[in-house]
Amino acid sequence: MTHHAYVYEGSLQEFGALKEHLHPFVAQTHDRFSIDDARELIARCALKTIGEATFLIALSSITTEAQQALLKLLEEPQRGITFVFLVPHGALLPTVRSRMAPFVWQRPATGPLGSSPRDRQQVSAFLKASPHTRSDMVAALLKDEEGAKERVRDFVYALEAELAKKIKDPAARAALHDIARVRDYLRDRSPSLKMLLEHLAMSVPTV
Repeated sequence: MTHHAYVYEGSLQEFGALKEHLHPFVAQTHDRFSIDDARELIARCALKTIGEATFLIALSSITTEAQQALLKLLEEPQRGITFVFLVPHGALLPTVRSRMAPFVWQRPATGPLGSSPRDRQQVSAFLKASPHTRSDMVAALLKDEEGAKERVRDFVYALEAELAKKIKDPAARAALHDIARVRDYLRDRSPSLKMLLEHLAMSVPTV
């Protein structure tokens, strides 16, 4: 790697595969990367004892304040330090995104880490289905209340990973932004799973 900061737009499910690929000095995941997380990262990178090191930072969302705090770090990093950020599509401000180079790698042939064959099969059927059929699929996904939030989370991640393959399609890009907002709501204490999935059933394009 010749640049000091890279961004890879994808799903957190790909963190394990990226970590195995990079063998980073530091590997962190964050549901919500805050200003405090940014300050901690800045302080750690200021240590003179680090030397050559790669930081892999994966996050589901990042606050505006955290991104602004990272600007100087990304512009003037300590020599020898390389950053790779794994973020959802559209999560970064343009000013931050412009200071990073795209991280290009060969995704595992088996699909995103943690995305089961069942999840991928469900997503494939969901993307091809009519709105009425999608509503039936949502009802079936939520039929058993036990573990419903985890099932929905896995389904949404798998849906994001599938649409990411079609990132050049404007409709797919718009859907990825929508999915990012849904993921944010899923982190609430008691999100309305039915409402969130019904929203995706109407907004995600048929492919």
